[in-house]
Amino acid sequence: MKLTLNLASRTYLNRRALRFVYGVVALLLLLLLGALVYGYLRDYRQLGQVEQWLVELETRGGIESAPKRPPLSATERERLLSDVDFANGILRMDGFRWTRLLDQLEGVLPETVGIQAIRPDYAKGSFSLTGQARDLDALRQFLDNLSASPEFSDVYLLQQAWRENPSGGGLLGFSLEVKGAF
Repeated sequence: MKLTLNLASRTYLNRRALRFVYGVVALLLLLLLGALVYGYLRDYRQLGQVEQWLVELETRGGIESAPKRPPLSATERERLLSDVDFANGILRMDGFRWTRLLDQLEGVLPETVGIQAIRPDYAKGSFSLTGQARDLDALRQFLDNLSASPEFSDVYLLQQAWRENPSGGGLLGFSLEVKGAF
């Protein structure tokens, strides 16, 4: 036998506690609103005071307004733009980090390959590299390492030539270009 006896006719809700919580939340919101209005009015009064000080300084001659410049002529504008381009080029060159490039090259360079010269082209974001390898396999390994590296995507071998070494033997001289390196 299963007895289910429920004497409550509705769900129990403590209305007194609920009204108290609502009152506390409303009081907190009113206090926050009062603080925000007070801050706004204080900032508005301070802005008016600063504007009044600026007017007083301008009337006393303490602050001179910036002189109005006449509009630039076409030649002056072109000269200014070329100066800006020149300055941007210097900033681009200064932003280049040689240590980062040399560290990346060191990571892909086999022991049997030597680098003689690196010439960056800042405008294209590429560099040319001249070096020597002991044999064709060492050069091939260097090119494969460069191509497989995520830092160097487009590697182009420009020339290679076998050079006789004065101390005996020979070296394979090469030059290549790496595009999109920086």
